[in-house]
Amino acid sequence: MRKSFFAAAVLAVLAVIPLGAVPAAGSTMDPELPRTPAGQVLVVHANLQDSVRPADAGDTTDLENFAARLATKVPAAPDALVLNEILGPGARRLATSLSKATGYRYRVEVAGERSAFQADGSVRESAVILNTDTMTVARPGGFERVQDEDQAHVGAARRDGTLRVPLLAVHPGGDPAPAAATFAALADARFPDPSGVTVIGGDFRAGRCAVPSEDQAVGCAPQAFWADLTGAKAYSDALFDKADAQSRNHSGYVFARGQVLAAGLDTAYDADLPDRASCKPHFDAGRPRSAPGACRGVYYADAPFGWALLGAGQPVQQSVAPSRIVLDHCELAVRQAEVAARIVNNTGDALSRPVTVTAAAPLTATPATTSLDVPAGQGALAIVKITAPRETPPGEHRVTVQVGDQTTELPVTVTQTCVEPKVYASSFHAGFGPERAVDGDIATFWHSEYSPPTPLPQSITLSLGEVKRVGKVDYQPRFDGNLNGTLLDYKVYVSADGQSFTEVTAGTWAGDARLKTATFTPVDARYVRLEGHRALGGSYLSAAEVTVG
Repeated sequence: MRKSFFAAAVLAVLAVIPLGAVPAAGSTMDPELPRTPAGQVLVVHANLQDSVRPADAGDTTDLENFAARLATKVPAAPDALVLNEILGPGARRLATSLSKATGYRYRVEVAGERSAFQADGSVRESAVILNTDTMTVARPGGFERVQDEDQAHVGAARRDGTLRVPLLAVHPGGDPAPAAATFAALADARFPDPSGVTVIGGDFRAGRCAVPSEDQAVGCAPQAFWADLTGAKAYSDALFDKADAQSRNHSGYVFARGQVLAAGLDTAYDADLPDRASCKPHFDAGRPRSAPGACRGVYYADAPFGWALLGAGQPVQQSVAPSRIVLDHCELAVRQAEVAARIVNNTGDALSRPVTVTAAAPLTATPATTSLDVPAGQGALAIVKITAPRETPPGEHRVTVQVGDQTTELPVTVTQTCVEPKVYASSFHAGFGPERAVDGDIATFWHSEYSPPTPLPQSITLSLGEVKRVGKVDYQPRFDGNLNGTLLDYKVYVSADGQSFTEVTAGTWAGDARLKTATFTPVDARYVRLEGHRALGGSYLSAAEVTVG
């Protein structure tokens, strides 16, 4: 049960933004949203999916829905929007709709034309829109081609002179890792003034975690593009730092070289429009009136938009994410989640800060103490695991995270139930996770990690959901004509609690693709582990299917 904290983020921002809005000259209505304070900027990113199909681009219902929703889901009038998959006419229509919805004046500063496809085969479908009551253009914008996709950029600034805000609306056309490095270099080259806030916002077509999943756990191994931008390039992922965005899988980002004051992801969209798949075909075809009634005034895209309230960077920036920990996921009978302590070092000297996480029983923090060593001009991240026994009664607890002399109190919720995966693996190669060994399809397979090499033994563990009587394990080697990783020498272990495992049998199988079976005296177990000590092809394992009987 992962919650959306969008509303909490909005309330937190409203607490620091003055509510006295200044009417926009020439607007059609008095603005209902406050302006951002001097020295701050509110940036919105969205992939509006309104550029590929002519009928879709010709109908603006989804853009009008987006403008109306945006006006009710942000804590202040957006100062800038960095957008993907929108053409010039759509961007101009959106600017008009935003002006009507907010009472502020919006203008398109950079956008394409009536087609996303250029004569040379490249794509141009990103745009930048500014609130002209709060922002002005300090350096004219344009497009820069990266991976056959034209990336929009403009040098914006607050009208009151308190902040410069270079903006890039990006959309990688291929591997996001080299693209991200190019985007950062482009920002440095186009906007060499290090003061202010530099924003790289866009749909990177990839989640933060190297291994895709429903959510993006704080402690997952990150994609290379994310690690580079938030590490060596010293950008902050605003949605990660302040929006608890790890509660859902998403590919849109607001990376900022500056201070993240608050952020939000429109995760309420999931509840307001739970079946977007039934809406999308009608809007893609430019026929929103034929869509189910629940879609017509709500649908704007497949993915929710994100926003970030940003300020000028500080010499040392510290953050702790998420703002609340929910222990609703189990691994081998242990509830677990992660907390991330992060530092961005904008000084010219390396620094080291101690990190201490204090958790009272039944909670445990691992490691309870660590340190963050951050080179000059870079960012660094420390992950601490918070655990509790699966049978911990539901209730509220707290942990304290201290980074240097900064202390953060985090609420921890132990839920009534605990979701546990059907299968675990001691390691796996990205794209070949253990779930492939229990999906009933011998055409897919789990493969232990081989890059970098991980020595044997390796194992795969099945969770049966409850204690059952078991007496055999069936092992189907991969069935694609390649026997690499096929188990030869094996052991089988069982456990009732997920922590203490007992060996029940061992043996050797033939090195072929036929179904293998290991039998043993029936025992009561909730977890069954198949461990390989020798295999064909090298120091790794593979399995098309593993079942317990």
